[in-house]
Amino acid sequence: VSAPTIHGKTRLDLSLPELLKGSQINLAVTGLSRAGKTVFITSLVHNVLSALHQPHRMPLLKAVADGRLLAARVSDDTPRYGARFPYEQNIVQMAANPANWPPRTADVSEITIEIRFIPTGILGFLLGRLGKGVATLKLTIIDYPGEWLLDLPLLTQSYTDWSRSMLQLCRRGLRATTGRDFLEYLAEHPHNEVANQDHARKAHELYRDYLRISRDRHGLSFLQPGRFIDPGVHKQNAYLEFAPLNIPDDVRRIPDGTLAALMEKRFEAYKSDVVMPFYRNHFRNYSRQIVLVDVLGSLLGGQEVFEDTRRGIEAILGSFRYGQSGIIRQLVGSARVEKVLFAATKADHVPDVQRDHLASLLRNMVALPAIEVSSSNARIEVAALASVISTQDDSRVIEGQRVQVVVGRPVGSDKRASFFVGNVPARPPRPETWGAPFLNIPVFEPPIIDPSPIEGVPHMNLDVALEYLIGDQLR
Repeated sequence: VSAPTIHGKTRLDLSLPELLKGSQINLAVTGLSRAGKTVFITSLVHNVLSALHQPHRMPLLKAVADGRLLAARVSDDTPRYGARFPYEQNIVQMAANPANWPPRTADVSEITIEIRFIPTGILGFLLGRLGKGVATLKLTIIDYPGEWLLDLPLLTQSYTDWSRSMLQLCRRGLRATTGRDFLEYLAEHPHNEVANQDHARKAHELYRDYLRISRDRHGLSFLQPGRFIDPGVHKQNAYLEFAPLNIPDDVRRIPDGTLAALMEKRFEAYKSDVVMPFYRNHFRNYSRQIVLVDVLGSLLGGQEVFEDTRRGIEAILGSFRYGQSGIIRQLVGSARVEKVLFAATKADHVPDVQRDHLASLLRNMVALPAIEVSSSNARIEVAALASVISTQDDSRVIEGQRVQVVVGRPVGSDKRASFFVGNVPARPPRPETWGAPFLNIPVFEPPIIDPSPIEGVPHMNLDVALEYLIGDQLR
């Protein structure tokens, strides 16, 4: 683990004025759709602010367990990377009756928490000698759509290669039905027809709608380009108006003046004006990252959705590879993501014995591509967590056997009930096992939440995640 940094320097390289200013670190939160990024950040902030009053909420964060946390507050600093994350509005919505869950991430936002603590080691010794004895950490949490990381592979692809790979996916399984209108439109507009702005726009709109329906209706994850789903500040730009076209395998060069030439020009502009600046101007500043994954949702969705989630995870992992010839190294230079945590969310929806399986399953989903990552400067770990606990563990006798269940109140129900949700496999299921559903999980109502940062929010392993990601900065 690298030495803790203060304004980009190791603590041992600092002058006294810099030392007294305190340290600063960026923690980026991302993930694929339905993983619960907004709720995760809201609960994390709320529990850090509440930890001084209720240390039992974050007992596995060592600064809290050791009694070294002195104060935490939301900073008034002007956001550097995007809009301010609406923590206050979100916690009020979550505390409403009935709870009103906040909307999904659509662009970059951030929030900074100033944490005052008693340091240990050499920093504690130096500050003690100065008569100060207290250190400050500015933790900036950045929220951005995980779909944006799916665009990295585009940088090493030509427009023709990308078109062919996307249309191969579009013609299979759930996508074939969802993309029917788009595919029919392509059949009427060949790649070598004369370039037409209206035809390009229509093809883009149909392709964009196909991607969004694939996400919202079917829970698919590997959807490129990511800005077609969440465009952020780029929503009005013409270079977003492209789509894959049917380009025969024997076509080596796209003819000038054709629809394909127009699409290719916009595809290249998208890469140079949107994807590359994100990595150069934003991603390189995110030294610690957590990637949230709805593993349970992918199991519930069936084999195609599960495999699509694996494909999305592999694409995301490309952003943490720093090989000499890697495109990511060229984009971020000497900057490095030091630690990455892949977290399976909604762990409270299964009983305790199944949570280890949930983490193991995600570890197996990450393991193969992570072999390449392990040689880089990015350190990767896996965990299961729940941003908000909506259930309780219990046991019931079913058909003469005692089994673990979860007890909760399903959305729309007047009372709590027990659910045997099924078994989470510890490894990716074999193809022949997908015939029967693995799980039966309802959507549960959340617990009662106090919007004041005193009681905190019931959670599972948020303190474990935070200790792994920034615990070295609180020592």
